[in-house]
Amino acid sequence: MKFNKILLFSVLFLFVARLSADFAIDGNRFKTSPFADGFLTVYGSEGLEEGLLGVDFIMNFQHAPIIVSGGNKVIANQLTSDISIFYSVVKWFDLGVSLPVILFENGDGWNKDDNLAKAGVGDLRLVPRFQLFSLFDKLISMSVITEVTAPTGKQIHSALGSNQFTFRPAIALGTQSKWIDAALNLYYHVLPKQTFATSKFDDEFGLKLGLNVHAIEKLLDVNAEFHSATSIKSPFKNDAQDNIEIGGGVRFKTPANIDVIAGAFGGFGKAVAVPKYRIYAGISWNMNVLPPEEERNKAEFKLKKREAKQEEQPKQEEKKPEEKKVKKAPKKTAPKQEAALPQQPVKTGEKLPNEVHFMHESDYIADTVEIEKVALILTRNFMLKIRIEAHTDRHENASFAQKRANAVKAVLIKNGVEANRIKIKIIGAAEPVANGDTEPDMVKNRRVEFFVVTD
Repeated sequence: MKFNKILLFSVLFLFVARLSADFAIDGNRFKTSPFADGFLTVYGSEGLEEGLLGVDFIMNFQHAPIIVSGGNKVIANQLTSDISIFYSVVKWFDLGVSLPVILFENGDGWNKDDNLAKAGVGDLRLVPRFQLFSLFDKLISMSVITEVTAPTGKQIHSALGSNQFTFRPAIALGTQSKWIDAALNLYYHVLPKQTFATSKFDDEFGLKLGLNVHAIEKLLDVNAEFHSATSIKSPFKNDAQDNIEIGGGVRFKTPANIDVIAGAFGGFGKAVAVPKYRIYAGISWNMNVLPPEEERNKAEFKLKKREAKQEEQPKQEEKKPEEKKVKKAPKKTAPKQEAALPQQPVKTGEKLPNEVHFMHESDYIADTVEIEKVALILTRNFMLKIRIEAHTDRHENASFAQKRANAVKAVLIKNGVEANRIKIKIIGAAEPVANGDTEPDMVKNRRVEFFVVTD
């Protein structure tokens, strides 16, 4: 699988590199926020959850004398709104599309023939990301991002975008832990040699470094970023391209999968289109529109139902001749149900073979057969009690362990088990039975188990 991913990326990269003469950017460019994952402009290296769909809406105000042409046309202030949509096709490949909308801008040096547009649409940005590997439970991960920008803004007004397509391949390295995430982006810009507003431009190399601290777990993140770029031909000696930008902000998380984002950045240097400062605020929303684990769980539950029916059919066939001889079918029904059950354990502390599995972040019980078997054991052994142990996988909200335990307890009570004979123990993700990140492993960890107790 890893070889196939690398081969796919190599073919795409060679195809785009073949068109490198057409993929270039001129000096007329604007620093709007691109599609982002986790950080505001630094790309994360860890792949998204398969089937995840998200939308970002970020307002960005920047103040800087951006020279547009000839050194006499300037944009002093600019208010933009980046609308980004992303979707994870598979876990190792996701695609983002970002469209900056200029809501307001003003400046000096513009005449009636080329009046500055007060608003418009900027350059459309396409951001495919290929995850090459993720090791040691996301401790080290690496992705390749091939960002492409189309000159859609220029079609509306010369001040709304660049003249040509842009192509900027980048390597994203990252690490994730319970409290801190970090990402490093190294990118290369293919620029045509040109002179713009008395400034010379050449190929550009840059880096972005992001740090994300989970200050309050599942509620508040604090992030900081460092951006820098320089000319390849004259590193740290080309004022038109050399720049440094430092900033950060906060991200508030809500149970509705909506994050509220806010912060600020400050720019250093005289590079074209780098603002003196900018402030931003916005919201980010995401949901899993087609989680594959649900489909797999449904298939697994259907298989269990089929197996249960196959076990009951021979018993029903055995019952028919008995009905003809004895002619007391209602009295024979209960013993036949007993025969379908496994041997009933009565030892204190023994784990029952019955387990209930769940879909990702769900407490829905698709099949109650295993719980009903446990209820039948308890109704025939009045001295026994049961302890429910509820588990989650490591990617789920911990609260689902309690919800699953409550759901299973409700089914037991419905089947005649007294509430005071049911105990609950919340394990969460602390005791996985499978350590992998594949869906079959995650299904095994999303479970409820039963233990016999007498106290």
